[in-house]
Amino acid sequence: MVYIYIPTGIFTHGNMKRFFVLFSILFAAGTIASAQKAERVEKLKAQLQDATTDSARIHLMITLAMTYEGLQMDSAMAYAKKALSLSEQINDSKGRADALLHIGRLMRDQSETVEALRHMTAALQIYRQIKDSVQIANSLNDISIIYANSGDYKNSLHYFKQALDIFRQSKDEKGESYALNNIGIIYQEMNDHAMAKDYFLQSQRIKIKRKDVYGIARGYTNLGSIEEDEKQWEKALNYYRKADSTFNISDDKQMRGKNLLAMAHIKLIQNKNTEARNLALKGFDIAKEINELSTLLQCSKFIAELDEKAKNFQSSLHYQKIYNQIADSISNKDHKAMLEEMKGKFNVEEKEREIALLKKDKQLNEVIAKNSRLIASALLIGVLFLIVISALIYYAYRTTKTARDHLAVKNAEIEQQRNDLDKLNKEKDRFFSILSHDLRSPLTSLKGLTYLLTQPAESMPAGESNEIKKKMDESMDNLTNLITNILDWSMTTSKKKKWTFDKLDIHALVEKNISLYQGNAESKRVKLIHTPGHPVFGYADYQAIDTVIRNLISNGIKFSHPDSEVIVKTSTEGNNVIISVKDHGIGIPTELMEKLFTLNKSVRQAGTNNEKGTGIGLLLCKELLAENNGTIAVNSKQGEGSEFSVSLPLFHETPPVTA
Repeated sequence: MVYIYIPTGIFTHGNMKRFFVLFSILFAAGTIASAQKAERVEKLKAQLQDATTDSARIHLMITLAMTYEGLQMDSAMAYAKKALSLSEQINDSKGRADALLHIGRLMRDQSETVEALRHMTAALQIYRQIKDSVQIANSLNDISIIYANSGDYKNSLHYFKQALDIFRQSKDEKGESYALNNIGIIYQEMNDHAMAKDYFLQSQRIKIKRKDVYGIARGYTNLGSIEEDEKQWEKALNYYRKADSTFNISDDKQMRGKNLLAMAHIKLIQNKNTEARNLALKGFDIAKEINELSTLLQCSKFIAELDEKAKNFQSSLHYQKIYNQIADSISNKDHKAMLEEMKGKFNVEEKEREIALLKKDKQLNEVIAKNSRLIASALLIGVLFLIVISALIYYAYRTTKTARDHLAVKNAEIEQQRNDLDKLNKEKDRFFSILSHDLRSPLTSLKGLTYLLTQPAESMPAGESNEIKKKMDESMDNLTNLITNILDWSMTTSKKKKWTFDKLDIHALVEKNISLYQGNAESKRVKLIHTPGHPVFGYADYQAIDTVIRNLISNGIKFSHPDSEVIVKTSTEGNNVIISVKDHGIGIPTELMEKLFTLNKSVRQAGTNNEKGTGIGLLLCKELLAENNGTIAVNSKQGEGSEFSVSLPLFHETPPVTA
């Protein structure tokens, strides 16, 4: 899907001499009023609540971010970041790129240009990887706006024209009209008014053809700026008023604040200082409402200078302080240096990419061949000198780049090791927390029961001694099972376990464990059923699969209601053996499903007879199966029971080599 972004940035130079609207392209709410936007936000939130797929959630989050833009900038950023986080979790490249690009646009509007450029270039790289030509053009268009805002018109024009070519190849008329508009702005800033007007008119013709009212309104602002350059003040004001009317109707606060400041500038030129101040103050209030820093910066500076001229020094000082606070937060030498570094890096990457494309198309060879015919023998010495210098420069560049790359790899390795260590420490803490709790419970129970046995026989009711012994036996079983699981899990996670892969009789393994737990099942009036089909043989470690089946049958009995069944089925599917254990018990709550195979205390549930869990049984099953090239999955509905399905390799007479 292609997002078309309409809310735009501006760039100014000097003392607010000109007002420009540079177009980004993204899907937006169009010319809808504030109440309609609020209604649209509520509908989108409801759709997000009901969304059944992560891809749909990402799309709705980005749409919400765009709807909030110009209305509530903080909410817009929050939804864009949520979309980025979710897309990274599910490895959705398209969603991640869309979220990165939109976050970059929001940061650009807040004058965080270094981070904006970093996010946009990251998005551009992903779009190139997935070959999304329209979004490549959109990214280039947005990056060009940052270049334009920093005064780098040469590179800005270069990337705008790249975007225009892609839009035309893709037959994207909307993108084409906005790229034409942006190119016109760059020519206007370079004082080539003839070229600027030509591009503006080309853009406006497409917008009129498409009935793009939103785009036409922004075209008015640029036509107004042309009239302002030519000192046609009333014509310029007329265009700005037309734009203001549309911005007001659509409740586009971001653009309306900028447009009001442009009108204030003309009123100041006309010596209508009161009107100028009122317009600038109105723009200031609107920008403050949505926390739009770039407009706040310019309006506060404008009002401060106007109040100083009117000798209203207290008010002038107030707005000058606001200006200084905002300027300090978004403009400093380090910020500019970082921006130039980012731009330089992007330029180098683009040049290298263009050269690679030229080589593929044999264009570079044609240029070299053409130039070689023009080289005269009199320039031979100079050419050789240049070759030597170039070789030295290239050698220095390669040496520096190799060192930089090596350092980056080492830093990445260190960071990964740090993350792995943090993860291991957290798992260790969770493990000891679970271990201390689960060892304490059966030991406390045994202590209490042994205490009762030490009491005089005459103080104990008839038959209670046998009941105590039975409970002691159950506590010992629980403790033994826990210790067995802990030892198995420890061996698995420490990578000290040596696996013996061999032919396994799955039916025999199942029958063995059913016999082992038959007494437990009968005491709870649970029937164990094994429905074997034809003989099934797996290829795995005997002890590992025995442990998995034992844990699953034990869990099935534990969570089954009395007078119900635990059904074990074995079958084959392709090159895999499938073992399923289904109970008719309490089921698993939805909120616990994702945490089921993790080391997490909140996952544990008591059995139907309040049996205690070991806390690591299912995690152990998952890790044992992973070491044996197998998987485990669960299908459960609360109140109806659960079915665990295990898949492991089928035995072949010549088994595949397994690491």
